[in-house]
Amino acid sequence: MDMREMTDKVKKGEPLYGVSTMTEYMQGVASRQSRYAGVFLHVMPWFNFVNHNQHGVDTAKYYQNAERELEAERAGKAI
Repeated sequence: MDMREMTDKVKKGEPLYGVSTMTEYMQGVASRQSRYAGVFLHVMPWFNFVNHNQHGVDTAKYYQNAERELEAERAGKAI
């Protein structure tokens, strides 16, 4: 499901993780503060509702999958 959703976003030209109104610095702060929040969930609940692109995921796989699908679509239309 993740691959389908992200590949569709790449094909449409949309940003993978949405658009954020926060600065890059503040997105980084939010990412760093919530990275290990689950470890101390029993002490103080800390939830991250910030839209940021710092997920530590290699996004190249989405772009490669989108390229394969677009090539298959072009090949199908050319026949």
